[in-house]
Amino acid sequence: MEPWISVSTTRDAARVDGRDGPARFEPARLEGFENGARFGVWWTPAEREPQGTILCIQPLGNEREFARRVIAAQAWRLAGHGWVVFVPDLYGCGDSAGEAAEVSLDAWRRDLLRFAALVRRRAQGPNVLWGVRAGALLGVDIAVALDQLVDAYLFWQAPESGRSAAGSLAASGLPAALLASFGNLQMRALAAGGRSTLPAVRFVEVDDEPAWPADGVPASDHVRAATRTLAESWIAAGYPTETRSARAAPFWDAGQYTRPLPEALFDVTEDCLESLR
Repeated sequence: MEPWISVSTTRDAARVDGRDGPARFEPARLEGFENGARFGVWWTPAEREPQGTILCIQPLGNEREFARRVIAAQAWRLAGHGWVVFVPDLYGCGDSAGEAAEVSLDAWRRDLLRFAALVRRRAQGPNVLWGVRAGALLGVDIAVALDQLVDAYLFWQAPESGRSAAGSLAASGLPAALLASFGNLQMRALAAGGRSTLPAVRFVEVDDEPAWPADGVPASDHVRAATRTLAESWIAAGYPTETRSARAAPFWDAGQYTRPLPEALFDVTEDCLESLR
């Protein structure tokens, strides 16, 4: 069966066919994986040579579906800036093979390691792992195995731990064993190991509170205390780490369908990534 993708995932990404805009949209069916094919979407520059690559690890449970519109729009913009972005569905998620009840954390780890290697081969330049919500936890979980494959980590609205993210997975149909394993995951910094140059780390989150600080207040002061604590643990471990915040509403709930796209979040993200090149 040919892979299917809803038009709703790209309608806000504007011109994605590469003929009238700066980015190209390429659905991909990846064979050779355990227990069936995986589905993913490549977003590639249409008017310039690629200057780097990004692997997006999507949120889990219902948040994955809610966030797809925003992720697609951000991926399209990043492709227009010269990045090759790959947004895959893990085993048992989205349009990839498998059912939610069959998933294990090890299966997701194997998928992600193969995706990371695939993305790394797609273009020269820095390679970024972009983890969104619970996807950020999965990115940290495999970071040691990635070793030289990743030059930077970008975390959107990262939870402090798998336990704090459990609410978004409660009604997802995932097996109890996976939920228990996931609850043990932490966003804390990894041991630096033997690398002479450690990947850059960027924590980005949104805040839609009306009492926004005045101009001139450092962006790091806008983030939650929990995010500052996480960032400090990565800094203490030797990683060049920054925190940033954007004035925008949550992008991972059903309410985002009636909201405009979070342009401020896109601008902050692009600024973070531009500093890596």
